[in-house]
Amino acid sequence: MSATQNSERNYFIQNRQEHETDNEASLELFTVGDAATVLECSTTTVRRVAEEMRLPVIRSVGGFRLFSVHQVNRIRSERERRAIEALP
Repeated sequence: MSATQNSERNYFIQNRQEHETDNEASLELFTVGDAATVLECSTTTVRRVAEEMRLPVIRSVGGFRLFSVHQVNRIRSERERRAIEALP
């Protein structure tokens, strides 16, 4: 294998590993209770936010609502930003 081929192979492996790590992170899921804890609100509020389509829902085979960790953290960041903007 030439030096160029070896370099290309290493680049491909590194990018593939980074991509797989990103995919694994995106597969982390919260239950309604977990999301409520992170968002510091009730489970009813989490369900309402999901029904309003502000928080994408994944349904398990058993019908349970599951939420992407990334999306829950996005909602939390938005709430924190709005709270800071509301300060005098």
